[in-house]
Amino acid sequence: MHSTLQIKLIRLYFWIVSRIAPKLAVYSAHRLFHYPINSKRKNRNAVPLPAPELFTIALYEGIELQGYRWGEKEHPKVLLVHGWSTTSQSMTHFTDALLKAHYQVISYDALRHGDSHGSFSDLASWADSVRAVMDEVGEVECIIAHSFGGAAVTVASKLGLETKKLALIAPIHDIASVANDFAKRLGIPHHIVEAMRTYTWHHNQTHFEKYGKNWQDILNSPFHVPTLIYHDTQDKEIPIFHSEHLCQKWTWAELRPTTGLGHRTILDDNSVVEGVVKFIQASKGHL
Repeated sequence: MHSTLQIKLIRLYFWIVSRIAPKLAVYSAHRLFHYPINSKRKNRNAVPLPAPELFTIALYEGIELQGYRWGEKEHPKVLLVHGWSTTSQSMTHFTDALLKAHYQVISYDALRHGDSHGSFSDLASWADSVRAVMDEVGEVECIIAHSFGGAAVTVASKLGLETKKLALIAPIHDIASVANDFAKRLGIPHHIVEAMRTYTWHHNQTHFEKYGKNWQDILNSPFHVPTLIYHDTQDKEIPIFHSEHLCQKWTWAELRPTTGLGHRTILDDNSVVEGVVKFIQASKGHL
């Protein structure tokens, strides 16, 4: 998150630049929105884990993602997808519980996050990353995704994913509202945000258009597997209406609201972790 001083300076910058150089303001907004603030963020509540097996995932020409593998290779696989400005370390409670339940756990650092590189990071490239990892590791029992990672999985699912189930934790589903909230907090004028959306789409148009014709369309996926969603009613970063909107489209999805966990502590909550593990273990006949 930005400090109070940083926010004041950013607000002053956009107050001035949006008036005298709107194109520069659009480019600046794009950089702010698509470059993580702290891509090596530590999880103070992380559970100690054994050293993972490291591997790389080819994404685009000259760009690789850092992958991590825990557990026995003969065990069924579960893929973890972290959120924005975090790393695979944000989901150690899930990794620990899954290893104890005899699953193999696969995770990775997204573009410009952790030990993965890249010139920029947007929703299309995150969706491409999910698909690249799946191509590398093959079918999984479940994909567990948090926040922006949940949006990436939803978009990627439009082209199909080899997973038996999905578990989404506080997923983003309304990209426009996230951008608007981000802009409001930083004092970025609405017309600059609208122009930023257009700029972002055209900046990576080839990859976006694999998934749909506009920002709303890329999140409308016909993918249908058993889906469990946890979202906190007091989440101030990504309000629960994101999950409620997704459930209106994916009517088979089960939403389990929590209270008092917020957007990030929800990943460390034992009842949430246990609920997801039991969901993965359950046969389709018991869903």
